[in-house]
Amino acid sequence: MKNLNDLKINEEAIIDRIENTALKRRLMDIGFVKNAKVKLILKNFGDSMRAYQIKNTIMALRTSDSKNIIVKKS
Repeated sequence: MKNLNDLKINEEAIIDRIENTALKRRLMDIGFVKNAKVKLILKNFGDSMRAYQIKNTIMALRTSDSKNIIVKKS
């Protein structure tokens, strides 16, 4: 298994779990839930932020937050 930071541009995965309990509720509220399909859309120049497509929405996350989201191949 890998985390969201391991995805390449336009690569899709399925969310397996969120490891950091402090972030879990907030991420779930914005759609990052188990078995949701997620796709990496773009990275910023410094690679501190990444944009993901999830449920017909594009959401930006810090790489420090997205490393806590464990995914599996779609």
